[in-house]
Amino acid sequence: MDFTRKPPPFNEMGKPHPPLDLERMFEEERIDLQSILDSRKLTKEINKTLAPYTGEFGDAQKKHLLKRTMVGYASRHLKDLEGLSMEQAVDKIMTPHEMGEPTNTYYLDISAEEYNDKYGEEDVGPGEPFISTAYKSQHGNERRQAIYSWLYHSFYDQPTSISWKFFVFLHNLTPVENQNHHKMDFSYFDLIFRGPNRDYRDFIYDLTLDPLMLQYLNLALSQKETPDENYAREVQELFTVGKRPFSKFTEKDVREAARLLVGWNFNRDVYEKEGWKPEPRFDPNNHDTGDKYFSEFYNNTVIKGREGEEGKEELREFIDMLFQTDEAAIYLSRRLFQFFVYPILTEETEKNIVLPLAEVMRNNNYNLSETLKVLLKSEYFYAPELYNSMIKSPFDFTFSLLKEFDLVNGVLTRFGENKQYMSSNPEDVPFFDQRIFNLDFRKHHFFNWVSWHLWRQGMLLMQPPSVSGWPAYYQEPVYDFFWINSVTATKRIYTANNAARGGINSGVNEGGNLNYDIDSFFAGFEKPEDIDSFISELADRFLGGPIPQQGLERIKRTALGGSLNSNYWTTAVLSFMSSPNKENRNILRGRLSEFLYLLFNLNEIQLH
Repeated sequence: MDFTRKPPPFNEMGKPHPPLDLERMFEEERIDLQSILDSRKLTKEINKTLAPYTGEFGDAQKKHLLKRTMVGYASRHLKDLEGLSMEQAVDKIMTPHEMGEPTNTYYLDISAEEYNDKYGEEDVGPGEPFISTAYKSQHGNERRQAIYSWLYHSFYDQPTSISWKFFVFLHNLTPVENQNHHKMDFSYFDLIFRGPNRDYRDFIYDLTLDPLMLQYLNLALSQKETPDENYAREVQELFTVGKRPFSKFTEKDVREAARLLVGWNFNRDVYEKEGWKPEPRFDPNNHDTGDKYFSEFYNNTVIKGREGEEGKEELREFIDMLFQTDEAAIYLSRRLFQFFVYPILTEETEKNIVLPLAEVMRNNNYNLSETLKVLLKSEYFYAPELYNSMIKSPFDFTFSLLKEFDLVNGVLTRFGENKQYMSSNPEDVPFFDQRIFNLDFRKHHFFNWVSWHLWRQGMLLMQPPSVSGWPAYYQEPVYDFFWINSVTATKRIYTANNAARGGINSGVNEGGNLNYDIDSFFAGFEKPEDIDSFISELADRFLGGPIPQQGLERIKRTALGGSLNSNYWTTAVLSFMSSPNKENRNILRGRLSEFLYLLFNLNEIQLH
């Protein structure tokens, strides 16, 4: 019997439901846009440049750096920067790490024998990678779920490295949609994970020929008699030189690029072979061999048409032409600034930050990582006005909570018949589906359920609302305010309160919820029995700074049972620490849950 639950982001065929229309939802809120714009004038007051930062590098600066470079800040990342200078900290964060690959975490759902009966093929063993294995038919949803659970777990378990945040950056800048095929998906994931540490020109070349992109923007279907213009337009407007008024490529440039690009497809036989990377395929018979004439914006470049296999060379010349413009480096520098620093660009920002950063990019062969490193070490980046000035994306909001509570390694809970069951020991709770005590199985299903929380907040991997990505990263003048509306704000608080109180669904019927282990949680605090010290450290963990005075008094009164007598809290904590039995644990958890509920309803929880 299949006990696994099916959360709403994906239907029974494994295809995602439509993403939330954040722009429409924002418009329906009838928000006073002018008040938002008035509140976002802070960058005009920052009179700083890309000159190296030489000021204090304490916890405030480290947390700011980590919030902008991790997929969800957690205190464990701050510990990794202890004793490091700013230069050392940025270098550590910018050091890439290996992406790894998904493994068979579904083996408890479907055994090797069941797999063979279902597909007529042998499966890999438990915990073994499956991407490179050959197969004759489409596999079921278990492998698709394993890939996305692995990706979300990678966000959760990320080292103190920017690699996964850069992954999100490039996924938003050059998005595709899921095609429900694990080799194609993984090929794209590998491409964007490696992208920031390469020459971006080479990245665009490979992106053009990536099977998911070839399908998503119809290039694989383009015919020389009627060349499709989708990719020809977006590679210019969104991926390289940007839109007007800065870039002035023409409609004729789009048409000529479409002629040049026709003929590319990919070999689909990789599915029946060992290996995971679908190879691009060029069809000379479906290629326009005429010369391609581009506008004054591209210096009236003419790319000579070629016959036969030599037609492949036109793509490289086209990409070189795109990056011979000044606008390519400027556009990419803008996008880096808006994603990692602040969404609003002013004339001062353009002059003092974007244009010099573009020069850095050109001098570093369009390496995004080396370019961003200069920005993260600059005096501008550490301007105090930028701290906690952006609204967290659903990824940053959710994974910050998951990591801080360490929910994957937490305890299982279930409520019923006026009783609460909580344990990490299978013998204590025989009514749980015992498979959930297997960590592979737990990860496999838990992160599938996490994706439901993310979808409800408006952000899901491989489900961008359009080829432009999520509007919060590009659509002026609203930008990151798109993340918050009456629906998504409620869902954020719902997710936070689930994490703090009853736990988050494990994804398995009769598997209970995953809740934080209060023993481990309290062990991470220096003086948990001191209410003032505890509140201060708790605020640092979840808010990144102190609680506003009015909210502080309300939260403190709740933690102290309606009074302001600190002995009420101290007694509960010391009783638990000296005798961590079920009764003392439940008393403390109950008080802390109410405490966290109020903390998570503060507006400051939404900012980073």
